Amino acid sequence: MTAFFVNLLTWINGVVGNYGWSIVLFTLLIRIVLLPLDIKSKKSMRAMSKIQPKLQALQKKYANDKEKLNQKTMELYRKEHVSPTAGCLPMLISLPILWIMFSAMRTLGNEYTIKMLLDMKNTGSIPALQSWLWIKNVFQPDSFAATILPAVGSDLRMITAVKSSAVLTAENIEAVKLYLQSAEYSKLAAQLAPASAFNVQQIHFLFINSTLTIPNSIANLFKYGNGLFILPILAGASQFLMTKLMNGKQTEEQKALQAEQQANQSNPMNSPVMKWFFPIFSVWICATSNAAFSIYWMAANVIQIVQQMAVNWYFDRQDAKAAEQAAQNSDI
Repeated sequence: MTAFFVNLLTWINGVVGNYGWSIVLFTLLIRIVLLPLDIKSKKSMRAMSKIQPKLQALQKKYANDKEKLNQKTMELYRKEHVSPTAGCLPMLISLPILWIMFSAMRTLGNEYTIKMLLDMKNTGSIPALQSWLWIKNVFQPDSFAATILPAVGSDLRMITAVKSSAVLTAENIEAVKLYLQSAEYSKLAAQLAPASAFNVQQIHFLFINSTLTIPNSIANLFKYGNGLFILPILAGASQFLMTKLMNGKQTEEQKALQAEQQANQSNPMNSPVMKWFFPIFSVWICATSNAAFSIYWMAANVIQIVQQMAVNWYFDRQDAKAAEQAAQNSDI
């Protein structure tokens, strides 16, 4: 599946001519394909929210008879045409896609880096880099502490051979390792490094142990840093907002019922720790991955937020029409 995603992204890039925008377009296509499942999930979640008072009544009535409670709960689900597992389906599909994209972005990044360094070795010049908006090289992290080119002397531990790749061969990797340790590469890399800076070996920056070139002036920071750490921040913020939207609007009665259920049932997914875990994890994974994967993560969140807002608006209108129709029928 990773090879399929890599080939598809490569094909889109051949049309678009920029990997950053190709990833955005690819993400949009993925979200369009998943939209019917998202709508079904949202519909199920709203239906579950509406029957919470009935579920709460059953829990109180059959508190001492678990078997009867389960039976009556299933009867209620069938009567209301509600599936409690339908809301989990998009996540069960989205998570594998996320990890496949992580692998695909790593493979693309590794191949691009190997090709770029071999080209530099053969031509003695720096080729045009794959930039996107404020990011100078999408296959390096979006951070002011990340170098535009791989660090001088790097042993390319992040490169792993892929059997289906003609680029990531042991011969090419070994040639690039030697080139990264050469004076020729140091001379070329210095063109994209701060003229007045100091190198600090093995700095522990957001869980990345690497050789970082730290600019000692604001001007050099913006000029020579690969990114501005915007994507990790956007990923965390969008993840938090998406979580809020997925929970949807709740009445005071629904909030009280949810609070009571959380007090009586130890559900770790509803805990404040888990609500904050995913936004923080988003920042971390995007800070430690190449910007290509961060673009996918951020774009997927933003597109899903727009979809959620549109779906919420649609169902809110449907509920309002149903309530208005019910009020008119009661007046007749």
